[in-house]
Amino acid sequence: MTIPDEPTCVALMSKYQTPHHIVRHCFMVWTVAQVIGSAMTQRNHPMDMELLKAACLLHDIGKYPCILEGNRYHDRKGKEMLEEEGYPEVASIVGRHVNLAETDGEPLGEAHVLFYADKRVNHDELVSLEQRFDYLFKTYAKTPYATERLNEMKRDTRRLEERIFLLLDFEPDCLASLI
Repeated sequence: MTIPDEPTCVALMSKYQTPHHIVRHCFMVWTVAQVIGSAMTQRNHPMDMELLKAACLLHDIGKYPCILEGNRYHDRKGKEMLEEEGYPEVASIVGRHVNLAETDGEPLGEAHVLFYADKRVNHDELVSLEQRFDYLFKTYAKTPYATERLNEMKRDTRRLEERIFLLLDFEPDCLASLI
């Protein structure tokens, strides 16, 4: 498995002209994911922290190319780009950061932590799930279908939060004090 290190992730973001505000968002998502992933590892639920870091840093790499192309699926675009760059394991996780498509029995892994951390970061600020989804609804709930998809995502994220924090010795509201 080949995992890009931080300088390589930064170089890839530069190569694909990732705007600075998206880069800041990705680094904050990594900050949140690092706290959660480390805590899960300490509680005997190991995470591949290098894989998690690369996926967090690169999860929105497809966003700017999608804006240029008029394509809405930056998760799919990012997955495709990272596969082409030779990082299939990272690509697999990046491809799930918008729609986790989780099965109930699936063990918690890096894709889950990225998905959750991304839902806790609005721009480059740690926020509650309620605040993040308020922003997502205001920004993206333009059609009944989009509204329903966001409602599903919110329900899925709440369930995932419960699963993650059952393993940990702190509550979701404590994240800010740990960063």
